[in-house]
Amino acid sequence: MQQATKLDALVDDALKDDQPYNTEKDPEKAVKNEQMWSGVYEIATAKMKEEADEWKGLMDVSLVFIAIFLAVLTAFLVPAAQSLSPPPSTSDAATNNGTSPPPPLPPHSDENVCALYYLALIMAMCNAVLCVLGRQWVGKLLSRPLGNSHLERTMRHEERKRLAYGWIRPLVAILYWSLLLSIGLFIAGLLYQLRNLSTSFEQTAVTLQATWGLGIVLVAGIIATITATTVHAVRFECSPFEGLFSKFIVKVVALLAQRISWVTAWRKSFHWDSSKLFQTYVGLIAEAHDPKLLDRAVPSFTYSAWLAYGGKSVTLLRRAYDRLMATDTSVRVRESVKAQVSLFAEYCLENYWTEGVKTALCDGEFPGFLTNQCSLPADFSSCTTFLSFRENNHDLRDLAKFPYKEQLAKIICTYDQDVPLGDREVLFHHALEAFDQMETDDMREGLSRVDPLSVVSSFMRGPNTYIPYWFIAEIVSRCHEEIILCMNNLLTDPPSNINPYVVTSIIYVLASSYRVQVPIDVDLSPLIEFIHPVGGLWPTVRGFMMDYAEARNSTTSPMPSTVLKFLQLCITYEYDGERDTRARAILDTHLPFVIPLPLSPQSSSASYIDIPEVETGTQLPPDRLRPSQIMMTVANQERSMHLA
Repeated sequence: MQQATKLDALVDDALKDDQPYNTEKDPEKAVKNEQMWSGVYEIATAKMKEEADEWKGLMDVSLVFIAIFLAVLTAFLVPAAQSLSPPPSTSDAATNNGTSPPPPLPPHSDENVCALYYLALIMAMCNAVLCVLGRQWVGKLLSRPLGNSHLERTMRHEERKRLAYGWIRPLVAILYWSLLLSIGLFIAGLLYQLRNLSTSFEQTAVTLQATWGLGIVLVAGIIATITATTVHAVRFECSPFEGLFSKFIVKVVALLAQRISWVTAWRKSFHWDSSKLFQTYVGLIAEAHDPKLLDRAVPSFTYSAWLAYGGKSVTLLRRAYDRLMATDTSVRVRESVKAQVSLFAEYCLENYWTEGVKTALCDGEFPGFLTNQCSLPADFSSCTTFLSFRENNHDLRDLAKFPYKEQLAKIICTYDQDVPLGDREVLFHHALEAFDQMETDDMREGLSRVDPLSVVSSFMRGPNTYIPYWFIAEIVSRCHEEIILCMNNLLTDPPSNINPYVVTSIIYVLASSYRVQVPIDVDLSPLIEFIHPVGGLWPTVRGFMMDYAEARNSTTSPMPSTVLKFLQLCITYEYDGERDTRARAILDTHLPFVIPLPLSPQSSSASYIDIPEVETGTQLPPDRLRPSQIMMTVANQERSMHLA
């Protein structure tokens, strides 16, 4: 009993990553579940840490910049302050006379320059103080709150964050604008001082005046940039330039929109539809760095959603697929993606009549993408469904309802059709490989569901480049005579997709391994005409053709001219005493009844029979043959045999 319990525990532990999580049925316990609150606390602190790091980074940069800025500002402030003091000679004279009247007021221009520098200095110092205080407050915000449980710590953390946000967020905005104001005051004093200096001489200093003008242009460019970004933030709801000032203007614009109609049209609110939503989801998945987050995102990854909202290009879809199938993702994620192939195939069968399914699976890159994701044999039915939507493949659509073995059997017969067929080679080749790997009983069970001659016809017209062993053992061996007749009928008017290699291979197997008995009333001229150009087959099929010719010679049936021609060629190019004697006997019987006709352009259906003059037991080379050419038509030969 104890061992069984341990075994169950091991099984549960091994399968836990492939099973859904357990849920708490009691609402009260679900709300106060400590394990749940531990995860929620980490989520809350992670989000807070991200914002706090951004604030601390801004304050650190401000402190470093202020330190440099104060050093530069002081270098300009000291001479400006000294210019307000009376000259040393005047002070010494007043001291010698024993009187010390107050010095006269300095020029207003000097006062203004000094005032601008001092204001910039004070503003920068205040900014530095606020940065130091803000950094301390942010550090306190990140500290671990008091509490005996994750639930209590999470609630205290959220309350602390709510209270702190009312102070820290305005502080960050104040730091930003105070620093800009301090820099602005310094630049204003600098340009004002430069302007006064250029006009303090008898004549205007052209160089200083030009420098002042260039400074004005640069400052105007900066002000224009700030203004443009503020307007952008006011007009567009999701602008990256949004700030405190732009938010204030947005509220004013919202009030104006109630009275001025064009303001509403000018303000661009952000809206999204399902298409944009799904494309954003797929794009973020493709760029995900943390594989753990994909466990929560993968349930919404479906090909049907892409079909409805994804668009025509599959580039983004392929990137998301590659990310989800990467080695760093969990098994559950990868299995969820693989399962989408069969689910989408079912969706396509249920909605095959819709224009969206037809368009997506007929053209473009999406059909090829789906086919590449099919893992055979598990997704054989799905692959068949996807291919059925391509041109001239509608006959494949009903295969999904059959068992796997029956699907394979029907696929190997798929080319036995007299209609144009679409691309289905991947299914045909997989069916051949599947039958190769089957046990004998399973293979026979699958082949029993189809007509063997249909398999032969499909092989003769299919794209395969080899003859599998099971085809020879289970098809050829059981109906070799019927196969000869089937091949002969098909070659009578051969289709355009005939496969010469397969036809030649089948003929070779039949002629070399079986003694085929063909009815003598069957004209094998189409088969012989196909064999005629393939000289390598002559030695193999010569015996079979000799038996056929002798059987036909024993009857009153006319001998087809193609048979006579083939017998003559066998005598000419490969000597075999016994077979040559048999062939000559047949030729001697039938050639006297052949009526020679004069050469005529109109005799397009004539057959040429080359009869070499050779002695028994010898074979002349081709260059020494002395053929007498006899031209005849099949009709003339048959008439001559009938008169005999």
